Amino acid sequence: MKRLLKQIVVAAVFFIIIGSAIYFSFIKETATGPTLTPSVFIQPLEIISQNIFKVADLDYDFLVKIKNPNTDFGASNVSYEADIFDQAGSLIVSIRDSISLLPGQTRYEIISPIETNQEIADIIFKVTNVDWQKLKEYIPQTLFLVKNQEYFKSGQGFPRLKVTLFNDSNFDFDRVDVYIVLFGENDKILAVNKTDIRTFLSRTDRFFEVRWLKFFEGEVKRVEINAYTDVFKNENFIKQYGIQENFQKFY
Repeated sequence: MKRLLKQIVVAAVFFIIIGSAIYFSFIKETATGPTLTPSVFIQPLEIISQNIFKVADLDYDFLVKIKNPNTDFGASNVSYEADIFDQAGSLIVSIRDSISLLPGQTRYEIISPIETNQEIADIIFKVTNVDWQKLKEYIPQTLFLVKNQEYFKSGQGFPRLKVTLFNDSNFDFDRVDVYIVLFGENDKILAVNKTDIRTFLSRTDRFFEVRWLKFFEGEVKRVEINAYTDVFKNENFIKQYGIQENFQKFY
């Protein structure tokens, strides 16, 4: 009898302890709620400016300036659409492509040439999707330096620009896109052009020349040369600077 009573007491104490643990656990979760992972705040890309240039009849260039306001997150893939409309407001064509932006970077995108069978009245540019990547180290904004540049327009010849570019990094790049913007009085943009450099080795110079095959109005007062490369596709670059987190956002 004593043994049975002892077993009953032990069992009662056991169930009291288990019941108390479950009760207080439930009360605590109800009061405070489940632990939430802090949300990541990423600012959207900013469209700074857009310009349409009529190069010739039914031949156009389009320039857009984009800023990444996030200093910790790079945009490894920015998908965009450029919808092109005629005078009646009808869609002529939609151009889709993608670029990348470093953390805190402001850069140009040039769509050229845009050749249509009717006059262009408007171009609506919009970002449709961004793949964000958080980097563990700061990436320098200037990977390439302009060592020499010479813009000239002689006689009846078309304008030309000669440039020597220096790869001021410790990395080799398969492709570097170079965008040129010509400014006139009051920083009015007169014309744009672009080219690319293949297999740009570390700490080397590359010379190139670009030409404008159509004349444009205005006297060139300033030349802006911008070189971009997709560092997110460079394995050696990513090994050094690293990627901590990946996010994707649709617009």
